[in-house]
Amino acid sequence: MQETSLTYNNSLFRFYYLCHYLPLTAGSDTLSRSLLKFKRGIQPDLDAWIECSLEVFHKIPLSPDTTIIRALRHDETKVRETPLTSLDLLGRALAATFHCRYLPSLLCKSRPTLSNKGLSRGQRRAELKDVYSITPEVLSPSLNPPFLLIDDILTTGTTIRMIIRTLRRFFPLNPLQIFTLAKVDYDPGINRASPLHSQNYHLEEGTGWVAAEDPAPYFDRDPTPSPSEDPTPHNHLDDLKNSIRTNFK
Repeated sequence: MQETSLTYNNSLFRFYYLCHYLPLTAGSDTLSRSLLKFKRGIQPDLDAWIECSLEVFHKIPLSPDTTIIRALRHDETKVRETPLTSLDLLGRALAATFHCRYLPSLLCKSRPTLSNKGLSRGQRRAELKDVYSITPEVLSPSLNPPFLLIDDILTTGTTIRMIIRTLRRFFPLNPLQIFTLAKVDYDPGINRASPLHSQNYHLEEGTGWVAAEDPAPYFDRDPTPSPSEDPTPHNHLDDLKNSIRTNFK
């Protein structure tokens, strides 16, 4: 887990990410290729990235009243109920595990936008200016929950900053943290120093994710849940995903 900060309007926002992403123009490494598979929902990469994220969040102060939201894709104006994206599965898994609220429908856009790929920082800023808004009936601006904003890859930070700008307009005092799976870097060897792994997966350079032969149960953060909570451990991610599908129908 890497921790730094992202600035917007002279304010600092805590920013966490798992590893670095090497763009194809700068080369290729196993982690970066796997992240592209995550974005497409390919297994076992999808489960491995979600499980790695769940494990590192045990070290991050994520209060139960946190509202989790995600960045919208360039072709989205609002979150679609189906099909679920990989980020939706990640957001729902975080919410289910840490007893938070996943509310991606809070954000909306006035129009589809161009893909950021190939655009300069200035072009991205112009393309996204005044595009994001919120849906007030989803969450009243009078409420004061902390926000966790998630995305898969942070490149220039333009999208994240435009979302922060929108949230600050409607929720000026709410605490806000950012989490992405990766942050762009152009050093081909940067991920070798910090291999990614979880309880049930480890990444072999040049090969990909290798799953444990006997997956260990995945337990909630609190080892002594209250009587109203389900104390049953989730066996790997399968039970957790089934629980998510049931609870969010």
